[in-house]
Amino acid sequence: MSDRNLIPYFLTFGPILLVGAFMMWPASEAIGLRGMQSLVDEMDSLMPLLIAAMLGTMMVLGGVYLMISEMMENTSGMNKQLLNIASVLIVVTMVSFIFGLGSNVTVINEADGEIDADDEAFAYEDENDRTNTLSNSFDAGNTVWQMSPVTWGLSLVIIGLVAFMMKRPESAMDYVMPALMPVGTLFLSLPIINNPGLFNIVFPVVLLVHIIIGGLMLSGKVTVPGSTEEGA
Repeated sequence: MSDRNLIPYFLTFGPILLVGAFMMWPASEAIGLRGMQSLVDEMDSLMPLLIAAMLGTMMVLGGVYLMISEMMENTSGMNKQLLNIASVLIVVTMVSFIFGLGSNVTVINEADGEIDADDEAFAYEDENDRTNTLSNSFDAGNTVWQMSPVTWGLSLVIIGLVAFMMKRPESAMDYVMPALMPVGTLFLSLPIINNPGLFNIVFPVVLLVHIIIGGLMLSGKVTVPGSTEEGA
């Protein structure tokens, strides 16, 4: 059991949890006060989705991080330096997601926070004070989230590039990892394109690519570039 590789499992099942939570999340298409209010309206049923989103995020990004670490063990020079950069980008992405999810938790937990103009301990002065606090928390999370496609996408571009440089494709399966370059390029370009509707299409596709890679690893058709299984 201790010899089992977690990478394919994390890449396969993590995105399933994350995309499921994303599709069901009430504020996925709402911003500002409307986005904040959508969380307040559904707050009694959102904690299971938050748990699924958190687990999914930790698994998929953790799987990518572990894959980068394993690739680094089997390469050197410029390839290893690029992978170091990719690992930092994945960590930044994970922090961004945690911060974003945390902002949503703040909205949910404080939506029915106590209002007392005379009590300064753990109480809001009035309804406007509470609404402004919730709105600011929601907007802060969205602000941090804005750059996560760039950091995540750029890390995928680097992984695909290094995979290509470590082994030139000779069969159809050899193109799976290098295919992360165009996928990552599309993902990181989303803030530049600035089309919220496009994000709702591309993000599930990016997660689907992770699922495909994880599934192919589980079936033994694809391995981490430079791994001993590949060399065998």
